[in-house]
Amino acid sequence: MRAVLLLSLLVPLSLAQAQGLQLQPHTFQARDGREVQAELGTVTVPLRHARPAGPVLPLRFVRFKSTNPSPAAPIVYLAGGPGGSGIDAARHGRFELFLALREVADVIALDQRGTGESNPHPELAQPWAIPLEQRVDEARLTTTLRKAAAEASRTWSTAGVDLGAYTTVESADDLDVLRKALGAPKLNLWGISYGTHLGLAYLRRHAQHVDHAILAGLEGPDDTWKQPAHAEALLERWEVVLRAEGERGPGLKSRLAKLLKALEREPPTVQFTDPAKGERHTWRVSPFDLQRATFESLRDPATFRRFLALLPSLEAGDYEPMAPFARMLREGVLRPMSLAMDAASGVSPARAALIKKEAAKALLGGSANPGALLAGDVPGVSDLGESFRGPLKASVPVLLISGTLDGRTSPDNAEALRPGLSRAVHLVLEGAGHDGLFQSDPRILERMKSFLKGESLRDERLEIKVKP
Repeated sequence: MRAVLLLSLLVPLSLAQAQGLQLQPHTFQARDGREVQAELGTVTVPLRHARPAGPVLPLRFVRFKSTNPSPAAPIVYLAGGPGGSGIDAARHGRFELFLALREVADVIALDQRGTGESNPHPELAQPWAIPLEQRVDEARLTTTLRKAAAEASRTWSTAGVDLGAYTTVESADDLDVLRKALGAPKLNLWGISYGTHLGLAYLRRHAQHVDHAILAGLEGPDDTWKQPAHAEALLERWEVVLRAEGERGPGLKSRLAKLLKALEREPPTVQFTDPAKGERHTWRVSPFDLQRATFESLRDPATFRRFLALLPSLEAGDYEPMAPFARMLREGVLRPMSLAMDAASGVSPARAALIKKEAAKALLGGSANPGALLAGDVPGVSDLGESFRGPLKASVPVLLISGTLDGRTSPDNAEALRPGLSRAVHLVLEGAGHDGLFQSDPRILERMKSFLKGESLRDERLEIKVKP
């Protein structure tokens, strides 16, 4: 069945060329039931751009037509992940943004190769798990994921999946096929998180075809592996925030350090019932569990405040309130696109050494890159090399957007790119996290529209009012 599905999508290139771009009227419905008339499109790209006569892959997208009588270059949304669906982003939380940007140009919600409706093998997934009753640390997690990745690679290869075709470079070249199919001399790029990683790759390879780029939550060419020092700095920023709100007593980092020492000395055992299945579980809490829970919750202020609410119970020795998150820390699923993309992007030797040095003395240890895998850990995947991860230079207008409480993509990532982006401006959102980079304040959208219209912006810091 898998092979039939795959072959039905990987049609001969000559047929795809004859078909060209396919567009059809489409009533797009948002999650809340609102509808708007749009177009459902398909463009066919080579599975490997270096082999144009080989297998091909259809990419699906939704085009929201511009309300401007003289529209600018098409705006292509690049979802995060890797593995996020652009179409789902438009259907869910960013629906209003897609509609608002029609004021400037056509807005395209693209499902990148291997995602959403552009995924020829949606049924393929490789679960992994570390038993709750056993101790876990970074080495145990990495070993578990390496084993799962090797097994997945063998299974997926048998199913006809070419894992080596899932790289950010291939996706960047997909964008240029889309541009040509649309008959557009240039594109406007609008990306978030991993979408910025893809956008920067397109800038490197096709800068002459970029009009403007909005990149929020920057993942630079060598930022796939995160710096532990950024998480440490964010914990310190949270201490300042909490002090300003009137918190007294030991600081946040001191409280976490004490908890980690207690877990190392005497790890508790928690009995709990899975509310979804009614199953009883025994969880042996390890220091790495707490380190990972802390890091994962730093993603966004709302998430981190929920974690902070657990601390009094943990300090009293009661880890049962944290039990609902235990399985999320100990198990997961590998999927072809996201696994291959990150492994291919990899990490430079210099950054790997820096991360190792920082993790050795970081309060949260190696939780910033839990079980990170290299191309060598995933059969069929090749590393994109230092030319992909090296310094980037471009003279295209770029709007960088960062949040000071973003635990995934530090504002430092954006600043590190500034020397090579001669026409970049940086919008820093004071108090925003990873999930608030577009919609936490109406002024953000206004800056985005002004930028895409060619108006001059300057570096700016906006204070985002977030309820405690």
